Amino acid sequence: MRLSSGVRHTDRVMQLSLMALLLSTSCLIPAAAYAQTVSAGEVSASSALSLPGVTTAPSQKKVFKSGNTTRVLNRKLLEAAGPVAGAAQMLSYAPGVQITGYGNTGASKYTVTLNGVQQGWGGFGGFTGDGAIGVTLDGVPVVDPGSDLWQSNMIPQSGMIQSVTTTYGPGNAADRWYNNLAGTIEFTPVQPTAKPGGDINLTYGSYGQKNIEFDLRTGNYHGWSTVIAGGAGDGNSFRKSPDGFQSPSNDYSIYLKTVKNFSAGNFAFGGYFARSAGYRVPVIPTSPIPGVTISGNAGAPLYSQQTSGFYSAPPYNYYEKFDTDALWMVFARENIELDDSTTLHNLTYYENFTRTHSRLYDFGSVGPQRYEYNNPYTNVIGDKLWLTEKLPFNTLNFGGYYIHTLYNSRNNFYNTAFGGNKGVVNAGGKIRSSYFNVDNFAMFLQDDIHPVRALHIIPGIRFVSFQTSYSDSALQDFAFAPGVGLSTHCVLDGSTATSGTTQATDQGSSCGSHVSRNGVEPSISANLQVMPWMALYGSYGEALRTPSVGGGGGLFQKINPTTGYQLELGQYYDIGAKFHVENGRFLHHFVAGVDYFHLRYAKQSLSTQLANGNALFASGSSIYQGVNMFADDNPLYNLYVFGNASFIDAKYQTYITGGTSYGGRHVPYVPSVNFNIGAYYDIPIGSMLLEPRMWYQYTGSQYMFNNNTGAPSNRKMPGYGTLNMSAKLTVPVTLPYVGHKSMDVSLTALNITNNQYNAYEYIGTGGYFNYSGAVPASGFTYAYPGAPFTIYGSVGFHF
Repeated sequence: MRLSSGVRHTDRVMQLSLMALLLSTSCLIPAAAYAQTVSAGEVSASSALSLPGVTTAPSQKKVFKSGNTTRVLNRKLLEAAGPVAGAAQMLSYAPGVQITGYGNTGASKYTVTLNGVQQGWGGFGGFTGDGAIGVTLDGVPVVDPGSDLWQSNMIPQSGMIQSVTTTYGPGNAADRWYNNLAGTIEFTPVQPTAKPGGDINLTYGSYGQKNIEFDLRTGNYHGWSTVIAGGAGDGNSFRKSPDGFQSPSNDYSIYLKTVKNFSAGNFAFGGYFARSAGYRVPVIPTSPIPGVTISGNAGAPLYSQQTSGFYSAPPYNYYEKFDTDALWMVFARENIELDDSTTLHNLTYYENFTRTHSRLYDFGSVGPQRYEYNNPYTNVIGDKLWLTEKLPFNTLNFGGYYIHTLYNSRNNFYNTAFGGNKGVVNAGGKIRSSYFNVDNFAMFLQDDIHPVRALHIIPGIRFVSFQTSYSDSALQDFAFAPGVGLSTHCVLDGSTATSGTTQATDQGSSCGSHVSRNGVEPSISANLQVMPWMALYGSYGEALRTPSVGGGGGLFQKINPTTGYQLELGQYYDIGAKFHVENGRFLHHFVAGVDYFHLRYAKQSLSTQLANGNALFASGSSIYQGVNMFADDNPLYNLYVFGNASFIDAKYQTYITGGTSYGGRHVPYVPSVNFNIGAYYDIPIGSMLLEPRMWYQYTGSQYMFNNNTGAPSNRKMPGYGTLNMSAKLTVPVTLPYVGHKSMDVSLTALNITNNQYNAYEYIGTGGYFNYSGAVPASGFTYAYPGAPFTIYGSVGFHF
């Protein structure tokens, strides 16, 4: 079934002229009485502070006093990502963060790197450390503990997120989960508030993008307060196909949370559901390749950025791939004051992750694997219980968690012409249906020692245990075309077996196994306030995690789990300075920081999935080091400025694949430098408020991965930058039954210079375009282009 909206776009020159007129007009209007307003989400953030039991981001004061590097992105910074952004685009404004994607909304998947280490399964090969960054939503971990994968499009709507907090390095012992080797990212949704209210925002823009977001808050009623928030959007890709197919996508999410406060504490119940789906356009050659045409037919225009167009795409009947990701979770959280100094905390949650990835047509693959149906799922149940004990000169936290997970990796590469379908295996096909029962357990002890107010020292230690049981059920979970049997292998002893007159291939290991790995993680952080406005800090932490078993079947396709499956180790330290001025002569609400970090990431198991379903495996160890900086301030009451920057060097100490060593090469897809800087200015116009904004985002050059060697290359992809602008006009309104509130109208333009750049490039094997070996497409550079100029108009109501 083909989806299409067929929306005609306004001429870009006219759009830019409208933006310029709006901004220039604002400079000619004299300032009148200043009207203080806030945007959607900021109301919730400020009102929630007076309501115990809700989740809030660390305040500037807490960031200043922390012994770890922490960056908080408030609503002003999150809005820089645009009104149809998702998790990855919002996160990209934190220092040291690089995002790689193929779309321009929250519905598409992105790979995220933090200080060079990867999180997010976007299908981009050559990154380091699948899942080595913790991600939480309202404090609940949302990285699949079975596959170690996270899809950014499971948080597709930005309006319901009131803040994003990034902690660099493993962090303190009490705050970690099962994969916080390089850092932790917390997405905090809109929270219940003391007073009732709500927000609704509607957006329309380039490529037929439509979006609606809302939140409704009951306020405090007899100790109860509830919020419900959600959003939905759909639109088309900026990639252009000659048959008019627009590769549409859509997403929606909904979130509910209730908090109850009582004399001895509080408890909360919550739930979240999100679904994102869309067509994914394949990579495009950066330069023409003889025989690779846009339609796959001889004589058609060559398919490349230089010939068919920078944003061109094959027609629908050439390559059609549809991808759906969904997450739903429920959780309960309790905070009970047992006495004046002791508090009991508990978090219980259940999650279900599902993915349906269907490649229903592939012109380039005329053999038995022309189609693909990938429908893995994961079920998770977890509980974290701990106590906080406040003593005169220190605060103890001790407890632990237990998480049980069942992950299934089901997939089928088939061709209906050979007798196969989604559930039937044909000769020459590839299948897998591996089951992973994973149990994660941890115990921790942490002490915040503060003999004087200016000094905090936080030592901690964790004992962690990872248990993984593996079994293969491909024979039981699939039917087989007549005469078809399986070619299987056992990674424990290397044996192989075949059945039937013609064979399909089982990618998993036919023999079951169980592995158990344990370890100890020490950590310490310290913060010394040397001046009222300046603090020096530093931290050291070690973290362990299991290597990723998801994405293309993972390690158990070829690696012996008893010998090749080991815990990956992160050893992280940083040292830096922070600055905070609440209300100075020239600085107001000022917070800034600079730090040097060093991460040794050892015992890595590295895998890369190719377009043909094969996987490349390597082992290695890498070093990441660099400097991160950030700053926010209101130097004038109506001027807001921000800046974030990072300078990173990342190299493999060792990288071994196929018996060849590539030690000393740079880790691919780690920009040597990236930064963003911006300013927002409030201009009062009578009772209204006009806020023009301008910001710039830059990503430096990156080394590429070579699929032919299965290793990092010495070739670079160029850096790129985007200039962005917006203007928001806020108007006071009177609404029936709710009284005096506000509405705003905004125009947001991203990449206003229409810079053509590639967000991702790699040296390919030509698997997408090598028609049964007839076209020599190996060794060329392939890319996903970044989004061109886009513009969005939004209307918001706040009550």
